[in-house]
Amino acid sequence: MIGGKILSSTFERDANGLCIIRCDPPVNGSNSFVFMPEVLASWKALLGLASTREAIAAIMQGREDTSRYDPSTGRGVWTGAFEALENALADSATDVSMLAADGEVLDDPLTAARNRTRAGLRLPVMSNETDARMCAALAADASAPEASSGIDVACTQDVDGLDAFLEDESSQAMLDECEERFYEALMPRQNQQN
Repeated sequence: MIGGKILSSTFERDANGLCIIRCDPPVNGSNSFVFMPEVLASWKALLGLASTREAIAAIMQGREDTSRYDPSTGRGVWTGAFEALENALADSATDVSMLAADGEVLDDPLTAARNRTRAGLRLPVMSNETDARMCAALAADASAPEASSGIDVACTQDVDGLDAFLEDESSQAMLDECEERFYEALMPRQNQQN
């Protein structure tokens, strides 16, 4: 409560499917955030985020450095992450490990591209080791504590309605479908010659 005013933040999905977060007090200077669920899938994949909650926190905290946009080429903050993810998916048929025999984590071009995008959004970058630990945690038992790529999720903790959305099976199924469509759109197409 500030000056007798009760502070609260809320999450809702409107009739058009838009996710709307209204913030009081403002977060990062914004009173509200409006996005389609597909945005959550793309942010998770392109920034290497561990969870939908982390994606929402990144949306609430990220601020794009527009000086990195090149109008002559159309390249911006997100371009490198898209290209690196497409390359990683094209190489997915081969078994590539970023771990050396001695357990050292090797430089990962996808992590580097994600970090350039994170820096361009003024979000914390992650080390190759953090990325490797996070990937291992995501592959482990679902009941394990939620992995983190370094995005502070505190801004999402007191958003009324958000936990219900994240825990709802139909919401989870819808978000899974969004993620599948996102990756499918980036997967290399097989040449189908008859």
